[in-house]
Amino acid sequence: MERSITSFHLNRFREWVADLDCGHEVRMLHNPPYLSCSWVATAKGRQSHIGDVQECVNCEMPELPEGVKLQEKSPLYQRDTIPIHMSSGYKMEAGVWARVVVKKGLLQFLIHSEPPQGFVLDEHLEGVLAPEVGHDIKPAMGAVEFYVEYYHE
Repeated sequence: MERSITSFHLNRFREWVADLDCGHEVRMLHNPPYLSCSWVATAKGRQSHIGDVQECVNCEMPELPEGVKLQEKSPLYQRDTIPIHMSSGYKMEAGVWARVVVKKGLLQFLIHSEPPQGFVLDEHLEGVLAPEVGHDIKPAMGAVEFYVEYYHE
């Protein structure tokens, strides 16, 4: 989904990040020949790109519908305690939604939709599991901690 750049900031890795009008962020890397945005290195260059449009893949994440009620919360999972069934087509029953909340690290989150959608979840992006749709939840790299909230319609 296309969104407008509202500002820029440096992340913890000292990389420039564009803040989008949807509230999400996009890293702006100058990495020729793959990505060419040398303008990001100067204040004047960044200012000249305020209002530009960027693709925001995070806006494609499904949302919990209104009216669902939290029923239970899983324990805190870590890399070595993630249930094996979550990594291969994990599905919620009819009428059950879930939200994956990352407390630390990164998770790979794949939605088995047409076309499939992939995300990297972190402390800023939660995953939403829709009923009767397959999902894969796997650690991306390093240590990870997350839990799952289950909602009923």
